[in-house]
Amino acid sequence: MKSRGWDVLAWSHRFLPSPSDPSQPLVLSDEQARFVVSFYEVDKAGIYVYRRAALEAAKGWGKSPLGAVLALAELAGPVAPPVPWVQIAACSEDQATSNVYSLIWAWLSENDGKAASELGIDLGRGRLFLKGTPGAKLEAVTSSWGAREGQRLTFGLLDETHNFLKSNGGHKLARVLRRNCAKMDGRTLELANAPELGEGSVAEMTEADFEAGHPGILFNARRPSAEPSPEMADKQLRALLGEVYAGAPWVDLDRLLREVRDPGAPFGEVSRFFFNCPGAGTMAAVDPVVWGSRAVEGELEEGARITLGFDGSHSRDGTALIGCTEGGWLFPVEILERPAKAPDDWRIDRQRIHRAVEHMFSVYDVACLYADPWQWQSELDGWEERWPDRILTVPTNSTRRMPAIVDRFRFALQEGHLSHDGDDDLRRHVLNARLRQVGRSDEGRGVYVVEKPGPGRLIDGCVAAMLAFEAAANLEPVSVEPEVWAAFA
Repeated sequence: MKSRGWDVLAWSHRFLPSPSDPSQPLVLSDEQARFVVSFYEVDKAGIYVYRRAALEAAKGWGKSPLGAVLALAELAGPVAPPVPWVQIAACSEDQATSNVYSLIWAWLSENDGKAASELGIDLGRGRLFLKGTPGAKLEAVTSSWGAREGQRLTFGLLDETHNFLKSNGGHKLARVLRRNCAKMDGRTLELANAPELGEGSVAEMTEADFEAGHPGILFNARRPSAEPSPEMADKQLRALLGEVYAGAPWVDLDRLLREVRDPGAPFGEVSRFFFNCPGAGTMAAVDPVVWGSRAVEGELEEGARITLGFDGSHSRDGTALIGCTEGGWLFPVEILERPAKAPDDWRIDRQRIHRAVEHMFSVYDVACLYADPWQWQSELDGWEERWPDRILTVPTNSTRRMPAIVDRFRFALQEGHLSHDGDDDLRRHVLNARLRQVGRSDEGRGVYVVEKPGPGRLIDGCVAAMLAFEAAANLEPVSVEPEVWAAFA
């Protein structure tokens, strides 16, 4: 492999001090060094192979120090362009200056500012300049993406991209920095912990882009060989920690194990931050791993007895019609969503829903349809006239009725009494759903409904699935006439 990373490694060892002992030179771990070499790989024409990269690793692995090395190398090292402009971006001012930038400032100021002097860097608390090179700088910036548009960046470091969300401007900030770097033939690097699945963070989207095979993306994430669980013995958990932190010999695994076993730490968070396993957040309605394990291929026979769940909207959100068999197997009939660039007058195609409902009732034995009436009451009235006693109105904003439906759905999924056909849109809607506590039961347990985690994060398919399963759970067993039983006597 031909790479300029070897030059970066030699440069960092020559100029930068060790974080643990400033009197000694910096020595990156073998795994950190391998990432540097990969990131700076070039083709036969000397062009970088990767235009953007993401490093996802557990807490304490050394992402921030490595990011600091590369940011400095892009400012004043062997890979720096004639007039470098480096930005370290985060979603808050404290985050922007307290992680990577604080390490850079500390390295440069150690030993009476030796590294800063040798590299010709003028130190500042939020910005560095290259002496004698007008316009050359390294700065910490936040999610004010509008102020970043059009800047002539040569390198952008996006710190903690698991926190870069649409709601806090992280998506736009990431896109702006990538565009700015692209026009200067520069590149970006993302640092992240394992993301919360379904949250839609930049970290989650980058991994999806990589898995989809988009060119020019370097993605590095060390996962354990097995999914950790609180039921595992200490020896098993410590071995998995050893796999994740194999490239970080400075980490005390016994200390981390005590943190993992802390009863005050939700295991979902422990798994994400210390085992580098993407997973659901503490308020996710459904565990992505459990949902994935319940996918079952199947095919409905004509005339099969089923139930339907419907959650509709007028224009801004999604609309979903989901079916469920008597055995608890879910399948989407229609999941409609507002297109990303839809005009202001865009509306859900109600006739498409009418045709879907008509089809299901004509082809299958639909025992009942549970439906949220919001903005669809006239349609429900028409369906009730057409199929009497088989349409039940269920206001999903009811904090009296909905918690029991949510609870039954989640318990059935966890215990394996519920399955689904593996549809991607249904999966996305289900994993988007977040719990919101609305009270406590007589036994003191939390009582929950589901809600969207943010704008554009639709859960209509999840709500419709809950209604369809609730309808199936409430079905009366099909009665068999006595003379039929007599035939088997």
